[in-house]
Formats: sequence, C-alpha cells, structure tokens
Amino acid sequence: MSQSRHRVNGTIAALMTPLVMGLAPIFGKQAIHAGTDPFTLAMLRTCMAALILWIVYGLFFRKFIYIFPAGLLGTLVVGGLNGLGSLLYYNGLLLLDNASLVQLLNMLYVIFAMLLVRLYGQHISGLSIFRALLALIAVYLLAGGYRQATIHWIGVGLMIGSAFTYALHIVLSQRVMYEMPAQTMALYALTWMGLIVLIARLAYGTILPLRWGPAMPIGWIYVLGMMTVTALSRVTLFMGVRNLGSLQTILLNVAEIGVTLMVAFMWLGERMEVIQWFGVALLVVSALLTRWDSGIRDYVYHPIPMPSPLGGLPLPFQDPLTPNRFSVVTRLYRRRPSSQDDL
Repeated sequence: MSQSRHRVNGTIAALMTPLVMGLAPIFGKQAIHAGTDPFTLAMLRTCMAALILWIVYGLFFRKFIYIFPAGLLGTLVVGGLNGLGSLLYYNGLLLLDNASLVQLLNMLYVIFAMLLVRLYGQHISGLSIFRALLALIAVYLLAGGYRQATIHWIGVGLMIGSAFTYALHIVLSQRVMYEMPAQTMALYALTWMGLIVLIARLAYGTILPLRWGPAMPIGWIYVLGMMTVTALSRVTLFMGVRNLGSLQTILLNVAEIGVTLMVAFMWLGERMEVIQWFGVALLVVSALLTRWDSGIRDYVYHPIPMPSPLGGLPLPFQDPLTPNRFSVVTRLYRRRPSSQDDL
C-alpha cells in the first residue's frame, strides 16, 4: 500500500477516535449520576470493552488473536502505561475541583508527545508545532479560560503524570506495531489495561465501601455505552497510530473535548459560551491543517532502514542495495562463468 493510502487510512481512523471517544465523558457523567463511583466505572468500562473485543475477535477475526512473545511483552508495557495513566487521572480528578484546570493539565500530553517523538529522533514539521499551539489555545478557550482557585498540588502532579503516561503509551505503541496489526495491539493492550484497573479496583474496595455496579438500573445503559466507545476508540486509535504516526494522531485526538462539548450542548442541553465556540473553531482548523502537513515522517510503515554510509539512515539519493566504500560489505562476490558455462 502506498504512503498516501496509509496516510488517508490513518487520518480517517485518527478522526474517528475523538468522534467516538468524545461520547465517553457524556456516558460517564450519566453513569456517575446513576450511582456509579469513578473507580468502578473505569474498571467496568475497560474490562467489559476487553471482553467484547475477545468475543468479536473469536467469532470473526481470529487471525488478530495471534501474537508472538516479544509482541505480548510490548502490549503489556503499552497497556500497563495506559492503565496507570487512567488511575492517575481518576485520583487527580478527585483532588482537583476545577474542571478548567483538569482539561488544561490533561492536554499536556500534546507537549509530552512532541518531546518524546523528537527525543526518538523523528522529524517535527513547523506546521505540526503550529497545530499543537492552536490545539492548546483551543483547549484553553473551551475550558472557559482558567480561573484562579485553590490548587491541590498533589492533584496537579497526578494529572501531569496521567498526561505523560498517555503520551508515552501512544509513542511506544507505534514502535511495538512495527510487527503487528493495530487490531492485535488494541486487543492485548486493552486486556492488560483492564487487568491493571481491576487490580486497583480490588485494592480500593478493601479500603472504601464501593459498589460493583450502578445504584440505579438505568446506569447500566450508560456503562454499556462507555464499554462500546472504549472498545471502538482503542481500535481506531491504534489504527491511526499505525498508519499516520503517533504525533499526528495525538494532534487530531485533541478534538475529543470539542466533540464532548458539542454533544453535551445538543443532548444534555448544556450552554456553550461564545469563547467556547471560538475554541471549537480552532480545533476544526487544527484538524483541517492535517491535509497540508507535508512534514509527516513518523508513519509506522516506513521502509526498513538498510545499511548506509556511516551507519546512519538511508540517504534519499542513495540506493540501499548498492554498496559503497563505507558499507560493511565493500564487494559483491560472484562466480565467474567458466568456459563450460559459455558453452
């Protein structure tokens, strides 16, 4: 498949992720109002999403269940980081009562992703940096502008840790998916994440008297909604990373907050301020600029690096199959035709 085709598929998948995941806060809010505590909700939605993926894969996509040992360890790291980030997020959410500050701190994963990608040695275009700044300004506007309040610094630290682990698990997932499809990554990463969240929920249950489900029966509908969007968003997220790259996928996923506010405006009747509409417009502009972000070079299926001068990456003007005086192999040995071969 050509690079342009990979980019189109990755863009579609990356755009589907915020459209789907933007519904999660809506379902989550309704589930909490139905009497579900945040820790039980996180456990239910993750474990049930992993279970539904196993059922669907077992019935229709068995080829994606296969995984090699090294890949299994890679998914353990990715899923473990995501599970840890989820726990940090919910604990930080309990300590911070300022929704604007929570959103701003959570969006730090864009900055962390850029630093991690650059640390890995990948190229970051000027347009990508501009899109990241637009996204951060948009989040500030969508949060209604940060208003000074009493700050719980432990909560701030937990939210920053959550943002870092989210960015790290996205960047690492791209490396792991060099040798496995996105569907396999989604299945096993979500499974490990569910296991970690389940262990944490069992630990919290020994300290706090938590219920194992919603207090009101209608809450199960919203839990099932969160399960569905979690399963779908994991698949589309990793498909975007696999075909488009980690940084570009994250830049598109920032639109999630805009989707959440739009759905809350249309479904729950929540009121949006003028400044928030400007934030939505900036998110749309940031997403549309993907079409012209020609500096994308971190897609997963880049040709495998071949031996090159000075041990670096292949130069654009160099044929990787043609050795030169700096290559490890300096000569091509070929059996000379004998006189009998000529006959």
